[in-house]
Amino acid sequence: MIEMSIQERYSNKPVAHGLSYATVADFVDSYENLHSLATAAADLKDVQRPWMLKAILSTIQIGANLCEIGAGEPLVAAMLAKIGYRVTIVDPYDGSGNGPKAVNIFRTAYPNIRIIDKQFSTNLLELTPGELDAVYSISVLEHLDVAALKNVIDGSKKFLRKGGRHIHAIDFVAAGAGTEHHRQMLDIFFSYFNIPKNEVDALLEKAMSGTETYFLSAESHNRWRGSIPYESFPMRKVISVQFIH
Repeated sequence: MIEMSIQERYSNKPVAHGLSYATVADFVDSYENLHSLATAAADLKDVQRPWMLKAILSTIQIGANLCEIGAGEPLVAAMLAKIGYRVTIVDPYDGSGNGPKAVNIFRTAYPNIRIIDKQFSTNLLELTPGELDAVYSISVLEHLDVAALKNVIDGSKKFLRKGGRHIHAIDFVAAGAGTEHHRQMLDIFFSYFNIPKNEVDALLEKAMSGTETYFLSAESHNRWRGSIPYESFPMRKVISVQFIH
């Protein structure tokens, strides 16, 4: 039996556009076929990174110009570049959101990726208006404040070509400490795309009641809390809200 390449497996495999959420079935597929991405982090990114690769392959033509916002270690970007996409990363690499600072290490390790170590905004001189076919992010938008979120929207409007895509995987605290703030920020982000609140409500209700929903595990939460006492960082229900526009 000839093993299918990643692009053969996923280029023509439909991925839900609009709003969706991560599922166990998708994670199992990723574990079997994108094992390195599905076991890299022991957190929600283990389902988000493979989903992003699949979403881009099924939505954006190979060879297109992509920009990842806030990549950290660019595992997905590296695979996309190897497949044939042109990939730029915009990340300040300043340690914010528990992210890394070692930008020069990444530049050396991933020479086929252009790395701009700045915040994403309309002020990036390294990008040309209309040059990008898609902007994507993985576990980034939930860490931004309102001003930074607006910078993402305004920068995307400037640098995306007409008809360019937004593809995002967003950590969402569906129950527990932080739920109210996460929902507020989710509503602000989706308002930029005229997605009504009741549509978001329906998605979250389905996710919370479904048996296939991929939730952050207790083991992953324990890793997440680090040295913080459990009483100060108790378990919460966290899902990945996914968006293709």
